[in-house]
Amino acid sequence: MMFSTHALSTVLALLASSPYAAAKCQKYVDAALTAANNLQSTYFVNGGYGSQQPWIGAVDSFHLTQLGTLAGVSTYSNVINTVFNAWRGQLDNDNSFDDVQWVSTAYLRAGDVAQARKYYDIASTGVTTDYCGGGVFWNGRHDYKNAITSELYITTSGHMYDATKDGKYLANAKTTWAWLKASKMMGSNGLFNDGLTNDGKCNNNQGTQWTYNQGALLPGLAFLYKYAGDESAITSAWAIMDAIIMGMTIDGGLREPCESTTANFCNADQQTFKGITMHYMSWFLSVSGRDNGAKYSGFIMAQAEKVLQFAVGSPGFYSNLWYGANGGKATWTASSQASALGALVAAGQQNC
Repeated sequence: MMFSTHALSTVLALLASSPYAAAKCQKYVDAALTAANNLQSTYFVNGGYGSQQPWIGAVDSFHLTQLGTLAGVSTYSNVINTVFNAWRGQLDNDNSFDDVQWVSTAYLRAGDVAQARKYYDIASTGVTTDYCGGGVFWNGRHDYKNAITSELYITTSGHMYDATKDGKYLANAKTTWAWLKASKMMGSNGLFNDGLTNDGKCNNNQGTQWTYNQGALLPGLAFLYKYAGDESAITSAWAIMDAIIMGMTIDGGLREPCESTTANFCNADQQTFKGITMHYMSWFLSVSGRDNGAKYSGFIMAQAEKVLQFAVGSPGFYSNLWYGANGGKATWTASSQASALGALVAAGQQNC
């Protein structure tokens, strides 16, 4: 899966003459192609990403799929066919209801509805109303309802409806969104905490407000607007994005709670979150067609600029730190590389 310098030059030459590419932000497309080449040539070994958990491989896959669509290349089309090979047993049997939804999304992004449905159906076994009144359990222990799993279910259901037009998926998105809105997971700052207490009271557990706990919901709201005519879904999405901008940035750059310019306590999972947030914000804009002026597309491009300014180490390699200069603790990993890729692809999808 290595992308040679010659092949990259050929792709860039084709892109320069492509009217499709000219309609987008070519600067970010070019940077994304280099970032993807480095992700694959450095971290992609024997058809996978080593010990990286399968849900992160799914995220890597759909960033690459979106880059292929944006750039008009098929270089990464086979990644989806190999990246889960070592994880099939875990995905099929462990009832990790958030992980399988990332995989479902990856397959939908690659156009494989049958595989997407398989993993969506696994996630659906975690849907219950006898614990906190609704939503989706985090895993097969059935003892925790958290933000990300239910948010993903809204988005994945909307995505499945978009692909199949089967009304049950849209109904699932509506039901889960109604439950999430009524739950106590959103804090007073307009951001979702990690989940609900498991003491029978189902209160906000005051868990960390991760960036992806805000972003993962956005495409689901766009699908509800597009297919259910729910104008309030747009209002909710805008409010969430405003809360991200106000509460999760420093000097305009997106920041995870576990990182600073002088310390990094983010693990491999957490290093992926910012890129996911940018991917899903761009996805919301694409599905809904509803920006607030150019507020949110501008924010997406601003994050790409931060990545190019602060996160770059060796040319085309990116750390976890976007918002400020590295004070010595930034890390360059497969996860940070893919997260930066997500931000660059999202920015490349905007109109300059």
